[in-house]
Amino acid sequence: MHNPRTLPCPNCQEIINETMRVCPHCSAAIDPQVAAAAAELQDKVNQACSDASYVRTAAVLMLVFLGLSFVPFLPLVSWGFLITFFAVIVMVVRWQLRFGKLQTGDPDYRQARRSKNVALALWVAALVLWFVLSVLSVVVGILIRQ
Repeated sequence: MHNPRTLPCPNCQEIINETMRVCPHCSAAIDPQVAAAAAELQDKVNQACSDASYVRTAAVLMLVFLGLSFVPFLPLVSWGFLITFFAVIVMVVRWQLRFGKLQTGDPDYRQARRSKNVALALWVAALVLWFVLSVLSVVVGILIRQ
């Protein structure tokens, strides 16, 4: 037996499970087909929120690795940056393809979309920072040798 999925009541928007035929909050009748479709959408929204949280966390970790990669005594940290750098952009694109066109008024979905956008902005910032800091380290290395 599977656990019943949740959905917002079509009438009052309180969270109920898909097996209910009458909303316990507003006493509105619940159509089983409408409930199944709404529960499916809610599952996608929940997954979008979860994935967006992972993407944002990975983007922050990417910036931490970038900062640590310029510490001379931590040479392997740059690999962590490179791995997370590519992982973040793959995760952002994957999120957009899977969840970017969901039609829902769920405030958690709006927050997930913001988290994905923040992750993308952090990725772009990391790209620029990595380029600038790499060029600076080459220039400094050349100046030191002279």
